[in-house]
Amino acid sequence: MKKKISSATLFIISATLIVTISVYAQEFPPFPGVKTMGERIVPAPVGLSSELGAIIANHQIPPVISPPATQEGWLELQAQWDAPFAEMSQDAAKRIGATYEAKEIAGVPCYVVTPNEIGERFKDSIFVHLHGGAFVFGGGEAAVREALWIADGLKARVISVDYRRPPTHPFPAAIDDGVAVWKEVIQGKDGSAAALFGTSAGGNLTLATTLKLKELGLPLPGALFAGTPATDLGKTTDTWFTLQGLDPLGQREGLIKGTFDVYVPSGDFSNPLVSPVYGDLKGFPPTILISGTRDLLLSDTVRMHRALREADVEAQLHVYDGQSHGDYMQGLLHTVPESIDAQKEIFQFFDNYLKP
Repeated sequence: MKKKISSATLFIISATLIVTISVYAQEFPPFPGVKTMGERIVPAPVGLSSELGAIIANHQIPPVISPPATQEGWLELQAQWDAPFAEMSQDAAKRIGATYEAKEIAGVPCYVVTPNEIGERFKDSIFVHLHGGAFVFGGGEAAVREALWIADGLKARVISVDYRRPPTHPFPAAIDDGVAVWKEVIQGKDGSAAALFGTSAGGNLTLATTLKLKELGLPLPGALFAGTPATDLGKTTDTWFTLQGLDPLGQREGLIKGTFDVYVPSGDFSNPLVSPVYGDLKGFPPTILISGTRDLLLSDTVRMHRALREADVEAQLHVYDGQSHGDYMQGLLHTVPESIDAQKEIFQFFDNYLKP
């Protein structure tokens, strides 16, 4: 015959369980959010064009690079980094038959990029470009690469802003330069017929500059393109972890984190002009965002898209299978169907939202 457990005994057991669970929960939270995946073998992505597949197969993951410890070290690395990308701009311009010339606008060095032909749709539109390069790199002629790709896809002139960069010119110098150029080029014109765009750090600056224009009460662009933007400089969002080892961008810790630190020496990454995902996005222009399933900044891009939609902004998110950071621009030097497709999506988006 089973013995009945007294009320006193039940109370003691319950109390013991509560204490045990409480202690366990403190040492091992029920949802710690940490997964140890172990070593994985990741096959090449399927469903890609043979052209892009060959490029991705040759992607190299760089070793961890420590950031320079001095301003002189940063400037030396900056020069080393920019030189080959400047040559890439020259090669790309020859390949697609485009030209570019240096021009100062509102006291800011810029490049005016002209494609081999100007199309009817955007012949009177204004496109202002803010280049990528982790805020520190990608200036001078190197800045023109992304502008060439858009100019070729839209058959339109593009103004590429060679904004001031760290370590000599940290935040908010780049945004101030973007605002100055924007004010100058739309003077006496309708801002809704003009667009602002950029990739990576340039995507961040596109969003941040628009926030600044809104703050100043200046005319906003008619539409934005933010390609794989870094939208939260203070937090390592999900895909920085989950896609590490698949994206040639490398990893956040090390050099990239160093560029964030030299861009924002105060360490105030919560400022919406630094991390635009936290900005007041009400009334923002329609925005198209592009990323890929192997892009370390996929989560930054996704979060920005959701923040825009929460603010009732017209926003499109295009995620390409197998692509790493900025792979949609691989068509600059090669014929890549996915790159042509991305150009088509951007063209259609601007066609829908920019005033003639």
